[in-house]
Amino acid sequence: MAIVQDGTQKFGVSDSPITIEAITYIAESMSFNFTATRADLNDSNGEPVGSTIIPGRLEGSATIQLATEGTADDLRQKTFEISGTGSGDLDGTYYIVDVSEAQSQGDYAKVSINFYQQIN
Repeated sequence: MAIVQDGTQKFGVSDSPITIEAITYIAESMSFNFTATRADLNDSNGEPVGSTIIPGRLEGSATIQLATEGTADDLRQKTFEISGTGSGDLDGTYYIVDVSEAQSQGDYAKVSINFYQQIN
């Protein structure tokens, strides 16, 4: 049985479209990770005497529905923007670094992507 489209929403969350090179994709299962690195300080005997946390990049992952026409073959090194998230912490431009092989689900194809937020 084929998926029947009723209205403009294909699947996923209705307000989750992302645009990559003028093509709109529906994002689902989008998650974000605020990374950090711990730097330890040791004395001359190698005993820990302190540590500090160094903030890292905002990274994330998502599953996106491929557009039916004009879909890019490879989304790596492409960018998309997120805005209007409320707190503003997630607003910004993101670079896609990893893309899985396309998987079909009914009439649609999806890929998993990993991305990070542009720093400046």
